[in-house]
Amino acid sequence: MKTGSPFFAALAVLVSMSIAIPADVTAQAGQKAGQVSRAIPDVAIARGTQQLPAPVKALVDWGDVVKTNEGGRARVSLDDGSLLNVGSSSSLAVTQHDSAAQQTQIELTYGRMRSQVVKQSKPNAKFEVHTGVGVAGVVGTDFFLGYMNGLFQVIVFDGHVKFCNLDGICVDVLAGQIATIRGGHQSPDQPSQATAAELTEATIATSTGAGLVAPPVHHIGPWTWVGMTVLVAVPAIAIPIATRGRPAPVVTGPGNGCPPNNPKC
Repeated sequence: MKTGSPFFAALAVLVSMSIAIPADVTAQAGQKAGQVSRAIPDVAIARGTQQLPAPVKALVDWGDVVKTNEGGRARVSLDDGSLLNVGSSSSLAVTQHDSAAQQTQIELTYGRMRSQVVKQSKPNAKFEVHTGVGVAGVVGTDFFLGYMNGLFQVIVFDGHVKFCNLDGICVDVLAGQIATIRGGHQSPDQPSQATAAELTEATIATSTGAGLVAPPVHHIGPWTWVGMTVLVAVPAIAIPIATRGRPAPVVTGPGNGCPPNNPKC
């Protein structure tokens, strides 16, 4: 029996590998998404099996996980100019950020973040934040997200967010509004006007201002109020000041989205 050339055998192996591994996967390895532009200590970047410090100007690549402990805060400046302000006790991964194609996907594992997203102008542009129970998709806006204990909440400061559960049932959340998804297969609550207290809490929880020290948290049932004395500039949105019988916009507790090994869960 006549055997084939070793060269052609090796070529066949390479061709089969190129078919089995999508081209964009290899392109993503080590691909830069942005950098840390502000950090309060207790921030780290998980890159594969490595645990790296995350000082100011530390690079954030595709697939990196940005983690903050109870005393940490971070701001990630993405290459397209968008900003991710990460609150304390939070974890998110930049799974995709192609600034040229305007394709971005963030995975919020647990915690709080505020995103200020640049205007997406391309027809197929996408900027999405995924959690275990839903997706927030934006076209260019300023919004807060909290995800812990299976509760996913959005507060929109500017623009609008398409807020969807895992079954693709969505609501449009407009500037000054708040909405919650209470489980992956439950329909999102209908958006309602956010109170001044809710807007302020969301702002404080993700502030990375100079000289800021992350405050201790005060637990009230399954949700968390952040206790802190600070002057906060809340965007000028016409809202009623009346208080409401609903939880604050930051959450904690056991279950989906709870930080691992957190004794307070």
